Amino acid sequence: MNISINSQTPPVRFTLTYKDLIEKYGNLEVPVGLSFLSREDYHVSVGGVSKMMINLLERSCFNKKRWVSLGPGYPPEVIMNGVELSFVNMDPKPLSLYTKFKEGIYNESHDVSKYQIEGAEYIAYVEYNWKSAQKLLEHYNDTDVFFINDFQQLVVGGIIGPSAPAVLWYHIPFVPENLSHRLREFLIRSFEGFDTVIMSTKRDIEGLVRTGAKVKAKQIYPFIDPRNYSRQSRDTEERVREKFGLTHDDKVVLVVARMDPMKSQDLAIQAISKVEGAKLVLAGNGSFTSKTLGNNKAGIWAKKLKAMADELKVSDRVIFTGYVDDDELNALYQIADVILLPSKLEGFGLVVVEGWVFEKPVVVSKGAGASELVIDGGNGYTFPSGNVDEMAEKIKSALKNDKLGSLGKETAKKCYIDNVIPELTEVFQEAIDEYKKT
Repeated sequence: MNISINSQTPPVRFTLTYKDLIEKYGNLEVPVGLSFLSREDYHVSVGGVSKMMINLLERSCFNKKRWVSLGPGYPPEVIMNGVELSFVNMDPKPLSLYTKFKEGIYNESHDVSKYQIEGAEYIAYVEYNWKSAQKLLEHYNDTDVFFINDFQQLVVGGIIGPSAPAVLWYHIPFVPENLSHRLREFLIRSFEGFDTVIMSTKRDIEGLVRTGAKVKAKQIYPFIDPRNYSRQSRDTEERVREKFGLTHDDKVVLVVARMDPMKSQDLAIQAISKVEGAKLVLAGNGSFTSKTLGNNKAGIWAKKLKAMADELKVSDRVIFTGYVDDDELNALYQIADVILLPSKLEGFGLVVVEGWVFEKPVVVSKGAGASELVIDGGNGYTFPSGNVDEMAEKIKSALKNDKLGSLGKETAKKCYIDNVIPELTEVFQEAIDEYKKT
C-alpha cells in the first residue's frame, strides 16, 4: 500500500531557512537528505499529530511513504528515513490570514471564543489547502490512499475528489452545540468531501451523528509507540531534578502541554494553590503556530500564567520548563507523582496515556476525550470541566494513592500503536475497495 499523509505541522522543523542552508552548505541537491545536514539545522517534531504519523510510518508496512505539510521558507523537498517530504510555502500576508481562519476554527471548537468568518481569511485557508492538494496529486497515479490530518486541511478532500480515496482524521473536539450554524455547516460539508472520517472519541462521533451528516465515520483512539517512553538513568533523572529544582521530597504534579489558553494551565495553577506543599511542573513551550506562523499566543499566555502564580503567591511552587527533549520529558514522567490534564475541552490528551506508561496516577478533566478511558478511583480520577475545587481535591486523592497507575498501564494498551494499526489498515483498505467499485 502506498500512502500520502497531509498535515499542517511538519514531521521535521528547520532552524534555518532554505536560503540559509544553501549559504551554509553551498549547492543542496533536492530532495535534501536530512542525513547530509547537521542536527543543529533541524529537529524532529516531538508531539501531537506529527509524532503519531511518524510512529505510523515507522511501524507500518507501506511501500511508498510521502508527506505534505506547511513549511514556510523550508527546502521544497526532503528525505527523512525513507519518507518523501514536500513543503508548502506561502507568502507572509496569506499565511497570516490562513492562520487567523484556522485559529478561529480551533478556538470555537474548543469553546474558547466565537469566530466570525472573514472572506479574505477563508480564501487564504483555501489557498493553503489548494497548494497542499496540488502537491499530493503530483503522485496520485501511485498513491493508494491519501491520509489527511485535522482541521487545517478540511478542503483538501473536496479538491482531491474522485482521483483517489481520501481519509480524514479529525483530531479536535466536534461538539456541534458549541459551534455557530455557519461553522458547523462548513465542517459538515467538508467532512462529506472525504471517503471516511475518523473521530478520536465517542463524544465526537456521537456529535457527528446528532448533526445527521451523510458521512462514513469511524472512532479510533489516538495512539503512542510505548517504545518511545523508556525509563531514564538515575544520572539523567538527577540532572533533570537539579535543572528544575525538584527534590526527592517534593510532591510533583506534572502538566505536559504547549503554552495555549485551551490547555487551561491557569486552572492548574489555581488548583495547586489549594494543594499544600505540592509543586506544579508545566512542561512545554509554543506550538508550530506560535513559532513558525507568527502567532505569539504561547509567549503571551506564559506571561499571564507567571503573573497569576505571583498573584496567588505560588510562584515558588510553579515551574515552567520551556522546551524539553524526549529524555528530559521521560525523566519528568518518572519524577512526577501525578499527571494532570486540566483542559476544559480537548480532543483527546495523549499525555494521559503517556503517564500510564510510567504507571502514574492521572487526574483528568471530563472535557478531555481521554476521560472516556479513566475509571474513577481505578486508574485515575476525573473532575467536572473547569471546576478548580474538584480538581484540587482529586489531586490530593491521587497523591495518596500511587497504586492507580498499575491499572492505568493496562488501560494504556488500548492506545498502543500495535493495537491501533489493524484498525487504521482496515479503514484504509475499505476506502480503497469502495473507490475501486465506483
